[in-house]
Amino acid sequence: MTPFQIILMLAAGFFAYQVYVYIQGIDEDAQPAFMNEPEVIEEMQPSSDELIEEADQSYRDGDIEEAKSRLQNIISLYPQLAEPRNKLAFVLSKLGENEEAKKQYRASLNIDANDDMTHNALAALLVSMNEYEVAEEHYQKAIQIDDNYELTWFNYANLMLQLGKGEDAKKMYEKALEIAPDFEEAHEALKKLA
Repeated sequence: MTPFQIILMLAAGFFAYQVYVYIQGIDEDAQPAFMNEPEVIEEMQPSSDELIEEADQSYRDGDIEEAKSRLQNIISLYPQLAEPRNKLAFVLSKLGENEEAKKQYRASLNIDANDDMTHNALAALLVSMNEYEVAEEHYQKAIQIDDNYELTWFNYANLMLQLGKGEDAKKMYEKALEIAPDFEEAHEALKKLA
């Protein structure tokens, strides 16, 4: 072998070694995004908003069972969200599954205890189930969170009326009208009390 051939062979060996080192240095982080399956699956999965809209559409179309099924699926995919739980509770109450509806409202409140609308909805459900004392607690919590929502005062007044507490009911109807002077149902309720 001539000295020139030896130099060429050493150079080829050196470059082969450099390619080997480069290839060994490539790791999973350098892979293209499409190779990372969980990210692809996550990107292909519809957003919670899209799924909720589909469930809402099923409800608007009158397919309450389909809406229920879709909402249950959303909850399994996004257990940390309160909104689908509230919607499922509403659907369940429409289907007469009040105990399950109550569980969903409570699970929603475990996620966000400061949602006055959920306290309101749960209170209304509890009233329909004749659980007046617990319903009253939820109306009180809703008022603590937001005392400027006329429907809370109106619904709470209706409960007071059911419990035979007409004076308390009157004050609550008046509070509802103070917030929303055009609240016709509150005007009607006050007229009946008078």
